[in-house]
Amino acid sequence: MAAAKSGTRTLLISTDPAPSLADALNHPLSSVPRPLKIGRGLLHAAELDAPRAIRRWLGGRMAALEQIALRGTWLDRDDVARLLQLSLPGIDELAGLLEISRAGRSRRFDLIVVDTAPTGHTLRMLALPEVLHGVARVFDAMQAKHRAVVEALARAYVPDESDALIEEIENEANTLSILLRDPQSCRISWVTLPEAMAIEETIEAAAALSRAGIPLSDVIVNRMTPAPTGRCGWCDGRRSLERRAVDDLRRRLPLPAPIEVGARLREPRGLSVLTAIGAEIAEERSSRPSSMHALRARPWRADAVDGDNVIWRITHERTRLVFFGGKGGVGKTTCAAASALVLAAETPARPVLLLSTDPAHSLGDVFGQAIGDDPVGVRGGPKNLRVRAIDAASQYDAIRARYAATVDGLFARLISGRNSGVHVDAGPDRAVLHGLIDLAPPGIDELAAVIDVVDMIDSDTNELVVVDTAPTGHALRLLEMPATVHDWTKALMSILLKYQAVGSLEEFGSVLVRLSQGLGRLRRLLADPDRTSFVAVTRAAALPRLETMDLLRRLEQIGIDASATIVNAVGRGGCDRCRTESMDEKRHIAGLKKETPRPIAMVVAPAEMPPPFGHAVLSRWQRRWYLAR
Repeated sequence: MAAAKSGTRTLLISTDPAPSLADALNHPLSSVPRPLKIGRGLLHAAELDAPRAIRRWLGGRMAALEQIALRGTWLDRDDVARLLQLSLPGIDELAGLLEISRAGRSRRFDLIVVDTAPTGHTLRMLALPEVLHGVARVFDAMQAKHRAVVEALARAYVPDESDALIEEIENEANTLSILLRDPQSCRISWVTLPEAMAIEETIEAAAALSRAGIPLSDVIVNRMTPAPTGRCGWCDGRRSLERRAVDDLRRRLPLPAPIEVGARLREPRGLSVLTAIGAEIAEERSSRPSSMHALRARPWRADAVDGDNVIWRITHERTRLVFFGGKGGVGKTTCAAASALVLAAETPARPVLLLSTDPAHSLGDVFGQAIGDDPVGVRGGPKNLRVRAIDAASQYDAIRARYAATVDGLFARLISGRNSGVHVDAGPDRAVLHGLIDLAPPGIDELAAVIDVVDMIDSDTNELVVVDTAPTGHALRLLEMPATVHDWTKALMSILLKYQAVGSLEEFGSVLVRLSQGLGRLRRLLADPDRTSFVAVTRAAALPRLETMDLLRRLEQIGIDASATIVNAVGRGGCDRCRTESMDEKRHIAGLKKETPRPIAMVVAPAEMPPPFGHAVLSRWQRRWYLAR
């Protein structure tokens, strides 16, 4: 908005699968840029429609892609069409980059400002030029077989439209890779909150960008608490914690001083207040430090239902799988961790696994200990609780390695003379088969890891799995994709069966069979409200409330039971500002109850200062949750 107001032709675009841009602007948006008047300037804004963007990109390219695959494999046209429709890796992130690139080439705008998905998936999007390189290599391997045949028959090869498409994909990857690494053309501003967990995530993201050779321009610390007009221990304590977090950021991240943006009395929505924030960012205003206090909020408790252990509104004895999800920054990890601790404590004979599927997981920050892909106990916590942060990439790398070994074994047998009655051009065919695994659907790495957990659920241990998901858009993708991946495994299996004419692929066939069976079990589990439930974590504010309503509606559409909504961090101090915020919270909680598609438990989790951390504090905090009538 600040850029548009100054006369710069500006496009604002959201690539988040669960966008909040229209809600923040308080204007309806679509995938087509809409003009918004900003003072004397003009801003265009849009929310990406990933499937539409991919369909547009494919457009006239689909025929050429099918031709390449038909030339380079033993597949028929139906097989190729199925594979290409199901197998576009990183579709949401890929669509985002392609749309940004398309807008940049149009020369219609001087500046494109991108509101991205949360951390883990933004890092994936920034790494996608390498994925595009991989896609180009797969299709180039397929085309190589055709080139070799033509050269053998005609003694010369003239590149055609298929070669031009491969070159286009490779050039697109090169252009995007150069753009993201050019500080003169691309500026990456990381937005964080003045809280310890958010700062840790920011430090890790900065390190990931550095490893990728992508420069981080600056960090914006949002929602800094202003000084209260009167005495308020709550505001003073919050300001002290915030200052400590920002000082830690300054010390650990060698960048220019963070840009600090003050919190508004009410959630900023609409053009005028957002324009003011834009001016504040431009001026790089800062807040002053203050002293530290450890305090507990005075939460709003009107209409609360006391004396009820709300943990059993979230789950019950038959539940095997419970998801915690919601908008980034609402505290879903903290709520999932606290719930897992209490569930384990109240059922000591039952194993409980707390699992994170978020690529940018924060479980280690919540518990204050290292959490990785191997399940570990919580220091001082219940003995029956284990915690694991899925390393989806490693899980999928193991599948890829087994697939590659199977393909190499097939061609070793061919070269040694087995099945010698069938001629196979080993070089191109080997490259094609190796490449097919790179055309897996987006998110299959996360799903493959989850299937390992489902295998445990189907055992006789009665284990309860509590899942801390990625933020809304990508959590929904994980829940919706089993059907897509099921179709992909069938398509790949049909391809492998066609290669059975030249050798055996039984080893990897067994991997695909196991994956397919696991997907079947997962789909049945997700559809069973007695065994699976979803807890939507939110805040008592406009944007989280709107996203929560969308989330609950989508869950209902895909047939997943939502057992509860947790309204997190409710309550403030006693100053005028805190009282105003508390009244807003009460209004939003009433709105959530009224707008929820069907009656489910509405749980209020009181705010605490400092935020709950460590098993003992988390457990005490969870037992202070209550139901809102």
